[in-house]
Amino acid sequence: MLKQRIDSALVALLIAALPALMLTEIGPTSGVFYALVVVCLSICFSRTGGIRATLAELRDYRGLGLVLGYWVLMVLIAMLTSTGNHTAELERGLRLSLGTLVILGACLSLIPQWLRQASWGLTIGTVAATYIGFSWTWSELERVDQFPQYNAVSYGNLLLLLATLSTLSIGWKLTPYRRTEIAVKALIGVAGVLGFMTTQTRSGWVAMPFFILVGSILWAGSFKPRKLFLPAVLALTLAATVFASSSTMRTRLQQGVDQLVECSSAPNTISSMCVRVQLWRASWLMFKENPLLGNGATNLFGSALHSYVDKKIISSFATDEDFDEPHNDIFYMLAGHGLLGLLALLFLYFAPAWIFIRRLAEGVPQTARVAAAMGLCVCLGFFAFGLTELMFRGMRTMSFYALMIGWLMALSDSHFLQKTPSNEGA
Repeated sequence: MLKQRIDSALVALLIAALPALMLTEIGPTSGVFYALVVVCLSICFSRTGGIRATLAELRDYRGLGLVLGYWVLMVLIAMLTSTGNHTAELERGLRLSLGTLVILGACLSLIPQWLRQASWGLTIGTVAATYIGFSWTWSELERVDQFPQYNAVSYGNLLLLLATLSTLSIGWKLTPYRRTEIAVKALIGVAGVLGFMTTQTRSGWVAMPFFILVGSILWAGSFKPRKLFLPAVLALTLAATVFASSSTMRTRLQQGVDQLVECSSAPNTISSMCVRVQLWRASWLMFKENPLLGNGATNLFGSALHSYVDKKIISSFATDEDFDEPHNDIFYMLAGHGLLGLLALLFLYFAPAWIFIRRLAEGVPQTARVAAAMGLCVCLGFFAFGLTELMFRGMRTMSFYALMIGWLMALSDSHFLQKTPSNEGA
């Protein structure tokens, strides 16, 4: 149908635009996300069969919808029990729950091969961010702390994730020029890792073993350790070699170790790692004061720090520099919303991750397994990055996460792919 093709092209274009623009100075990603949601919502009603057909196809995703919607419930409970400002948190929850489901519902009515073309946005985003990484750091003698839209840590993490997703998309045949397509994406993937290294970000390397494991499972076609051992070892060896070849990264690693050692004997030392530890310690104490609900709002974190400075639990540097978050998504939710917040965050990571893991199994069509591997890297990547950085700091990152989950959930659904005629690229 002509309408289905037009809808597929428009949705694919909007999906591609978000990662392509996210790490640039243009970066209107929230506008792109809302435009995508509006288009997808109209498709959910105007497609063949209308909203009833959309709801029927989403029936298998009721569990996912419930666990993602739990974030909204958590915020509503906080609004009733605390005086903090919850507007931004409520919007985050709505983007993650309704946004994801609307995108998923629309994608399930479109042409899979056309939707896969959106992965070029990941490749373009990798190229753009890599260029910025090199151009912004080339002539600098010291580490650059700020990049377009993000600090160096978040920017480096997201660049590494885009490079990984772009490389995994090699598993999809998107053009008639298969060898050229593979070569270009492989080279851009390598360039993306080098671009990531220009940010001198240590935390991104925490996610590298997850990415390598997922890639090995996709390549081996099995979860069996015997088949995974060789590709995983080779990939880990290559990653370790790349890391060790950089004197800058070796220095950064040694600095981190030295700072942690110093922090163990002088807890209030002012250094990058030790200030993080201080913020984590304060977050844990906030959680212990009210384990169920925490502070009641994440935006109360900064003001709550002052009492811990007065008690000499943390240094005054944390408040002087206006730290309003602990550089850790888990501690941030524990401090802001207690166990209810922790549960919401774990649902966000691992509910979609579990679905993607099941879709990586043997016997699933390879095109679906590629999408599942990409989706799993998104979930595990954000989990790993969030251990040392606040990844869900802004709306644009929430939008990216929700978009990736909805899009890749549809493309990893083998039932959806089987319903599509072969000439449509299922």
